[in-house]
Amino acid sequence: MGSISAVYSTLGELIQRYRYERSMTQAKLAELTRINRGSISKIENGDIKRPDYATIQPIISVLNVPLREVIDALSLTDHRSDTWFGLLHNSTSSGDYSLSAEIASYLLASRNEESEVLLGKLFQIVQEISNDNELKLSLLNIVITYARSHGIQRFVARGTLHKYLIERDDFSKMEATYQTGQYVLYYVEFLSRDERVTLYYKLGVHAFNLRKYNDCIELSKKAVIEDDIESSFKAYSTLAICTSYYELEQFDMAEKYLKTFSLFSFPFVQEYVDFMSAKLQEKKGSIELAIEQLKYCLETSSFKMNIVNSLFNLFLINHDLTAIENLLQREQEYIAGDQINPAMEAEKAHFYLNKGKYLQITNRQEEAVDCYICSASIFVRICEQKYLYECLELVFQIAGNINDKTISSRVQELFDNLKKYEEEKY
Repeated sequence: MGSISAVYSTLGELIQRYRYERSMTQAKLAELTRINRGSISKIENGDIKRPDYATIQPIISVLNVPLREVIDALSLTDHRSDTWFGLLHNSTSSGDYSLSAEIASYLLASRNEESEVLLGKLFQIVQEISNDNELKLSLLNIVITYARSHGIQRFVARGTLHKYLIERDDFSKMEATYQTGQYVLYYVEFLSRDERVTLYYKLGVHAFNLRKYNDCIELSKKAVIEDDIESSFKAYSTLAICTSYYELEQFDMAEKYLKTFSLFSFPFVQEYVDFMSAKLQEKKGSIELAIEQLKYCLETSSFKMNIVNSLFNLFLINHDLTAIENLLQREQEYIAGDQINPAMEAEKAHFYLNKGKYLQITNRQEEAVDCYICSASIFVRICEQKYLYECLELVFQIAGNINDKTISSRVQELFDNLKKYEEEKY
């Protein structure tokens, strides 16, 4: 049956109309819902104007009353917050984000609880939602707007922090979401210690992925100071400081923080220490020692792509094509699994870039183009413009030297895909 078209003004009238449409007596409705028949009668007659959610829910469920119509009816009276909380929980699985947002707004307008208590409960609901970031962002925007208008800074801070933590996972908008994270810093004093540690660490890693190494060092040092336990966040923040100094070519400072990082007792520490030690040996000019240490890392580390790329670069410098061929024989081992963050994505892109260079050197031009295109497609996803342009230059170089229709069509396909990606991003 379709939705009732008649105009109604109360919840009781709405329930009665749907009961009539389904040719159901109050006694039958009471049997199906296990709600006292007298209570149903009083709700329909308007004697009970504000029934609690535990009473409403089974009735509207049995009668299959659309949630939208229930909300329209309830909005005419000043209902308690527990009713709106129940309806909000009910709505989160509907996929109607505007409906959930409207219920959240009515919830915050409830008068039976303090505003900060209501915000806390709404925030808890947001945290309990899984696998629906669009809904979470919609509700967080309501939390932030309400908290700001009522001067409740703690929830402005918490809302903007959690909004940032969701949005930062969109690798295609890393610069924009980094600015969102920077905005949260204005409210950092209103966050708990754990929330401050999370912000400083996550924003520090974000800065590193954007090659803002000085920002990364500053933020990661704050994370280390705030974190008063030997947590994995503290360990990874120390590693981020070390690697940032390395990228800034301040190798003495990198070595200092690597020693500090080595004191942590987590299982992942040793493989990073081994890898960074090899990288520092390379910078000291001990190339052969660096290669031997990297080969050892390749056999012992869980994530191998960064090690492979470091070896690839050294082998290309030495023009050791046999060593590169040996690396490529294990390619599936390196690229297996999904890449879960921009750093891992970047390493995969660099692998294909390096492989393309090797294939170009060995005169396998079409295969090289395939690798450059694969690399470029990843770099554009994570906003790595510098290396994207390098890939494009190499593709043009091959296309200009060889009059090959297959390569030309692949170049055109690449540009079509990049254009499509940019259009979808905005």
